[in-house]
Amino acid sequence: MTSPSSSQDTTAHQATAPTLSSIGQHKTAFQYSLKQLWQTPLSTWITLAAIAIALSLPAGLHLLLLNLKTLTDDKREIPTISLFMQQNITVQQAKDRAELLSDLNEIDHVLVVTREDALEKFKQLTGFAETLETLKENPLPHVLVITPRMRLINDPKVDLAKLARQLELYSDVDVVQMDIEWVQRLLAILRIADRSVLVISALLALTVLLVVGNTIRLNIENRKEEIEVTKLIGATNSYIRRPFLYGGIWYGLFGGILSLVIVHFSLLFLISPVNDLARLYGSHFTISGLDVNATLFILAISSILGLLGAQLAVGKHLRKIAV
Repeated sequence: MTSPSSSQDTTAHQATAPTLSSIGQHKTAFQYSLKQLWQTPLSTWITLAAIAIALSLPAGLHLLLLNLKTLTDDKREIPTISLFMQQNITVQQAKDRAELLSDLNEIDHVLVVTREDALEKFKQLTGFAETLETLKENPLPHVLVITPRMRLINDPKVDLAKLARQLELYSDVDVVQMDIEWVQRLLAILRIADRSVLVISALLALTVLLVVGNTIRLNIENRKEEIEVTKLIGATNSYIRRPFLYGGIWYGLFGGILSLVIVHFSLLFLISPVNDLARLYGSHFTISGLDVNATLFILAISSILGLLGAQLAVGKHLRKIAV
């Protein structure tokens, strides 16, 4: 509740409304609303915490999706199609086939792995170098590692299995092995997750509107007598409304800042285990935070939601206060 002395100061402050210029009124309302925000710190922090939690959930989910999408956007993680050539194919023939395949629109790059390179790598991975030395000839074939274009992998309408079947028709190809299905499944899951985040974001945005609107409504009820006196001395509705609207912006802005703090502190707990998991799989994946554009977007959205919530509360409840 507002103290009598505070109410008198506020009334005297607002009594100067007719004499202030438009810019001066906005400046006064701007400063006054910020001051009023911290006169009830417990109520303010509870409201900001509710807003921050509501905003941090969609922001965190969005950040999670962005990091998962880097698994397919990063060229180091792009899946491949491996063509195991016939045993009688020479290195030059394998290179010729790779050059022809590189000209196809569906293929971005073709890497030739000779049977000698494959054998050396196999020795390093298995530790059976001495055993393999006893073999009279290299049992491994030449391999063409094909990287499809990312637009094909990201397009759910494209059937890459059809491309694999076409590659199997070449007479010099023995076996075709695909490493793409997991990416297409992941992309399908991410598309569903995108829609889910939009729904969750809309519901939580409505929550922010209700929280801010209810807080502003309580502020109006607590200052009902003050508002009535202010109207009697000639203050306009727009002048009375202005501090509440700025208060809604403050709630939204500070709630958005607090949500960013929650999201980034949550990331600190995830960075170490995610890096350990990536290292176990031999991946270069690293988790990243919100960039500047995403940060500014969240702050802008939170401020707008605060303003809209205050606008709804002020428009409805000020009309009930008659002089």
